[in-house]
Amino acid sequence: MFPVLLMVTFLILFFSLYIAQGAIVYYEASTASERAAFAWSNSNKDPRTGAYPEGQYEGLYWRLTEDRLISGLFAGRATAEDEGGLSIENEASTGADGGLTERKLSAAANSLKASIPGEWSYRNTAVFREIAGEASSSAVPEALRRIWPAAAIRSVPTSVVVEPAEFIRTVDLIRYYAQKFRGAEEGEEAYRSKAQAVLQSKLSS
Repeated sequence: MFPVLLMVTFLILFFSLYIAQGAIVYYEASTASERAAFAWSNSNKDPRTGAYPEGQYEGLYWRLTEDRLISGLFAGRATAEDEGGLSIENEASTGADGGLTERKLSAAANSLKASIPGEWSYRNTAVFREIAGEASSSAVPEALRRIWPAAAIRSVPTSVVVEPAEFIRTVDLIRYYAQKFRGAEEGEEAYRSKAQAVLQSKLSS
């Protein structure tokens, strides 16, 4: 009986280590995504405290031109770059030359430990903005891996960017365009394409 009890004891120990490592990965990834969502309105914010240097703000129209609003406002008619949101890996380093959204996602990715690789994505559907992270770890006990080859530590936390005042403005913007689309003399599709072209020109300028 002793060998059996010893084996069961070690299995319980290895499985406990596996669960503990999974909890660590989930905590690190969910904390990073929540901090990124909390500081999303200003890339100069400290993700822990929300403080930022006096006078340091984003551009006036950053939500329109750099927050991938067009892909949500004109669903199915966005550019290939906007289609499906944006994803980066936390090994990638985005400097000052990267776009605003890339820099914000990079800040979230860089807050993860180097031992926890992953991928971060951002999606803006006009009324719903979401940051999703996919973190993983290879720190599975070797003995458990031999018994259970498919064992993997993976976490997929998501956080919603919440801005009540901006949400109200976005709803008003959608209502405005919906009314314009329905009442356009040249037809809904033609007016939608014209409006998208104007917004797209603002995006590229």
